[in-house]
Amino acid sequence: MSGKKKTQEKSNENATNRVGRPTKYTPTLAQEICDVIASHPNGLTKLCNERDHWPHAANIFIWLRKHPEFREQYTRARVDQIDASINLMQEMLDEPHHYQDERGNHRVDVSLLRVKYDAIKWQASKLQPKQYGDIKESEQKEGLLEELLKHKHELDEKNKKSF
Repeated sequence: MSGKKKTQEKSNENATNRVGRPTKYTPTLAQEICDVIASHPNGLTKLCNERDHWPHAANIFIWLRKHPEFREQYTRARVDQIDASINLMQEMLDEPHHYQDERGNHRVDVSLLRVKYDAIKWQASKLQPKQYGDIKESEQKEGLLEELLKHKHELDEKNKKSF
């Protein structure tokens, strides 16, 4: 057999016996992905890397565009994930980060804890502002909205034409 035919046969075998992550959408896998996202504070890429039977994160983003039911599930899961992040933040506050300095003394890394806490708090306030956002900011927006509506009403009255 010629070398060219052997190469062709090998490439045909490789095409049918591919090994890798799945790319085909199934409602069962979509539900599993959403369940895990809702209960873990980790990002999508890390969750995908931890699970071999999940597709790559890029494929999940394609699924979000193609499957509206998955997009709804995923959105709810991401909202629930904020609560998981808040729980993580509470646990971090209960168990500060310890380390050993160059002299062998046990220390608490308060600055690292503060940075992690602030990052989770900021993320929660942006993704769920009504629940975790700054009250002053939402009050300011409501006041601004009322002022704009009042001004619009005044302009409507001023520019009213009688026919």
